Amino acid sequence: SGSVLILCEEKGGDRMNLFFVFLGTAAWQDLRTRSISLEVLAGGAAAGIITCIWKERLPGEIVLAMIPGIMLLLIGMLTRGLLGEGDGWFFIVSGFFLGWQECVMLLISGQIFCGIFGLAIMVGAQIGTGRENIRKLRLPFLPFLLPASLWMVLMRMI
Repeated sequence: SGSVLILCEEKGGDRMNLFFVFLGTAAWQDLRTRSISLEVLAGGAAAGIITCIWKERLPGEIVLAMIPGIMLLLIGMLTRGLLGEGDGWFFIVSGFFLGWQECVMLLISGQIFCGIFGLAIMVGAQIGTGRENIRKLRLPFLPFLLPASLWMVLMRMI
């Protein structure tokens, strides 16, 4: 964790440190309760808005970075909640911290990590070591963003 903060200081500064605090808190809450509280989202948004003002980010740049979250909310509405609303709100708030490319990359890499885990659960169920009824299994998404974001930080170094 300390090494991640050092990496963030070199590449993204305090903005990324605050983002990792927000991500870690939201992921932990999503893992425990399958939801993200309004307090966590509001706290993340407040910290993100302050960093936007401090870093003098343009409003258009911020809104563009929020598009992945807006799309997740729309998909959640169209599928009647198959995709969690909290995931969409998380990515909207993430737009205060990250650029649009980072938000898209985080979303895609999080889906890859989630897919690998889901595949492992399916294989485990097939060979009899996992859950027997996995058809209705719903995985919290935000915990998969932790390894995805660490991967993104490491890729920045290369």
